[in-house]
Amino acid sequence: MTATPATSLPSSGLPQGRRYSWSMWAYVVFIAATLIPAVVRLAGSPAPGWGVKALALVTAAVLAAGLLRAATTARFSLAWTMFWTWGYIFLGLAPAHQLAFGAFPWHGEFSDQTLAVALWIVLLGTAVTAIAQHLTARSKSASQRADVGREPTPTGIRRMRAALLGILSGYLVVVALFVAITGSGLFQGKRALQERLLENADIPGAGTLFFIATAGGIVLPAIAIVARRNGVLVPIWLIVLVTAGAALATNPLTGSRFLTGGFLVATVGALLISLPIARLLPLGIGLALISIFPSLDLLRGDGTGSAGIAISLPSQSLVGFDFDAFEMLLRAVTVVGDLPAEGPSPLMLLIAPIIRWVPFLSRLVTDMSTGRVVAEATGASYHNLSMPLWGEAFIVGGVLGVIITFAILGVVLGLIRPPRESPMLRRYPTHLLIDAPIAALLLIILRGSLYEVLGYALFTFVVVIALRWASLSGAEPARAIAPAPRPRTIAFYLPQFHAIPENDLWWGKGFTEWTNVRRAAPQFDGHAHPRTVGELGEYDLTDVQVMHEQAALAKANGIDAFCYYFYWFDGKRLLERPLDQFLAAGPDMPFCISWANESWSRRWDGKEHEALITQEYGEQTAERIFEAFLPLLRDSRYLRVDGAAVLMVHRTDHLPVGTGYADTWRRLADAAGVGPLHLVAAETHPGIDPTLSGFDAAAEFPPVGANTLGAARLLPPKGVAADFRGRLMSYPRLARRFERRAIPSFTRYRGVVPGWDNTARRGRNATVYVGATPARYRDWLTHARVSEQRLRGENGLVFVNAWNEWAEGAYLEPDAHHGRGYLEATSWETRQVSDDQGAAPVGRPTYGWLHSVALAAAGSVLQAGRRLASVRARGTLRR
Repeated sequence: MTATPATSLPSSGLPQGRRYSWSMWAYVVFIAATLIPAVVRLAGSPAPGWGVKALALVTAAVLAAGLLRAATTARFSLAWTMFWTWGYIFLGLAPAHQLAFGAFPWHGEFSDQTLAVALWIVLLGTAVTAIAQHLTARSKSASQRADVGREPTPTGIRRMRAALLGILSGYLVVVALFVAITGSGLFQGKRALQERLLENADIPGAGTLFFIATAGGIVLPAIAIVARRNGVLVPIWLIVLVTAGAALATNPLTGSRFLTGGFLVATVGALLISLPIARLLPLGIGLALISIFPSLDLLRGDGTGSAGIAISLPSQSLVGFDFDAFEMLLRAVTVVGDLPAEGPSPLMLLIAPIIRWVPFLSRLVTDMSTGRVVAEATGASYHNLSMPLWGEAFIVGGVLGVIITFAILGVVLGLIRPPRESPMLRRYPTHLLIDAPIAALLLIILRGSLYEVLGYALFTFVVVIALRWASLSGAEPARAIAPAPRPRTIAFYLPQFHAIPENDLWWGKGFTEWTNVRRAAPQFDGHAHPRTVGELGEYDLTDVQVMHEQAALAKANGIDAFCYYFYWFDGKRLLERPLDQFLAAGPDMPFCISWANESWSRRWDGKEHEALITQEYGEQTAERIFEAFLPLLRDSRYLRVDGAAVLMVHRTDHLPVGTGYADTWRRLADAAGVGPLHLVAAETHPGIDPTLSGFDAAAEFPPVGANTLGAARLLPPKGVAADFRGRLMSYPRLARRFERRAIPSFTRYRGVVPGWDNTARRGRNATVYVGATPARYRDWLTHARVSEQRLRGENGLVFVNAWNEWAEGAYLEPDAHHGRGYLEATSWETRQVSDDQGAAPVGRPTYGWLHSVALAAAGSVLQAGRRLASVRARGTLRR
């Protein structure tokens, strides 16, 4: 921020077209390596007929294309990708191999007509799901801004946290009781567990304990992890205990690969859900399914398990009994409309999955699993078979049943998937909480009868709905029925674009900020330096017409006010001319000021001990500087919040402790007739509590506080300069870090930075946030605006750092690289924003990159220490 070149603040983003190319190629290789052999094998087989062969290959290709699209789209959803992963393997690859070999897992024999009907059912259900998902996601994107006002207040936030803590604590009690009544049977295999469950059948609630212990094991650790990572302060020790209890309840010694696998997929998915590598999780699961999955039942304990874990080729595994989904669908086709009279009717098969989980009623529908009924009706040698959702829907309701069932599934997956435009406020979105659990349950739902697992899915929805209800119960009724007015967007404004005698003396004759900008050199491939100005040119702020042009651009693109840095050093003002001429003849543009109360030094030149001008604090400093504030506060254009003039201080931590600046200024403002004041502390280090200084609010000041491992660039850019010793950070990770911050007990306005790259000031010691693009900035800004809109309405403020910090790479003004891209991204209007610039090719690890990671690690340690010191200081001051 600071005006002099002295300023220094301690995912890589890729263009839209190439951002996920690495995951795309991983899936392309996987699909090619699995699909091509299946195509060749099926094409060369003597049976079935060519019509069925073609339909089978089209089905596999459609499912493969859906998987590739789901895994590489910008709006990645783990559940949506798992839907396609399961479909591709079980209903694309497996049928191709089984048809090629002319053998099905349970040795069924089917006509070409039956084969064709089954394949068309697969395509129909998949198409309906895709259409329903698309329409739901699009509708959610269109309505997300209309939902403003329904976000929880701080009271709602606390209630949601309390509800989640209660659910997690209750789960620990359930697990303890379940382990107590199950005993060693929990660790002796599937048969021993089933026998123990039968022995416990007469114990009231024993079945419910089993259900909650296993369903909660899949769902609750994942929800707790995602909630904590998105601002709900769940204690880590509680998450660890819940995860341990879940691992116990779903352990592989129970003989159920699906329970153990569901727990692992949901928990690992929750840990990775916001990381790029999460895109490879479905790929890893797919590889495991076709290679080692058939041998993972070695601990069943009922004589049917494998002898040991072994790796098999797809051509071997995909024709085994674990991949019987297509055969069961075929069997469903053969008996649809002709179920045995003595068995359950389609109506009973429809309601059985729901009644199955109702205490005291479950015995009425014993063994009414669709898979078991169809297996018995078709003479299968083994009756305890699973029925895929396609077959179950067809048995119950025919083609209409398939359409309705998969439309519902598509709606659910559409609600889970992130919206198309900017993300909704990420603190409590259902799609984040439920994505990993549903992804895990899809592995069971799509393969096995809903009779067995519908209760697990319903449990998931009940938990999330309860949490959402708890958060909304703290919302004000008025905010729940009408959108709040828009908050205002304020851009920091640097006045150092004109020569002053002091800079001439310190840096050379004619020095301005443009001097730094011109001499910047790139530090890696794709590093855009020196920056080239756009339509405003290398302006001189002694020309007041420049300020009129800037204001016109700002107001036309969503900026409501400028916040000018105000430099005052014990009575001496610097860089004052732009602000003075703004008062005299400037544009009709709201404004406020931020007292930049930092000393100027040669930090940019590595000489931090050499002070240029120092900020001193005397007994009368508060009164003297307020006299300098007065002409500004009296201006009719001065920004106010609920009638109070917004006055910001850049470093409240530098104000002498106990001197009462806030009280003094309020008293003087009232006496001068310019009160009241709304005092805002810039969050120039993490953990600032404005109330300790008597201020009303804080304002985020990114990227301050983010130079840590949490926002580090984890992939080395290509061509890093050999002498680079700065920090290479990730702009997308920076944005996510600020988007997920918890709401504090005091007012803290949101802040956004369009980019950060102070190479022009720091050279080879620069901090560079790689991957900044107008589109990613727009998403972050929209998140900040929606957050302020929901919490404070028209009194909300969003601070953008900055309008014209050219030497720090933080500016909205047009340049030759992006044009008006950042300005257009700032507008409230929905516009197509370019996202094809800002990339840095990935290269090999270098010393400069390793040095950067080490600095980020040191930043994490330093930040932790500062937070601890801040907590201690806060306690001391309040005592």
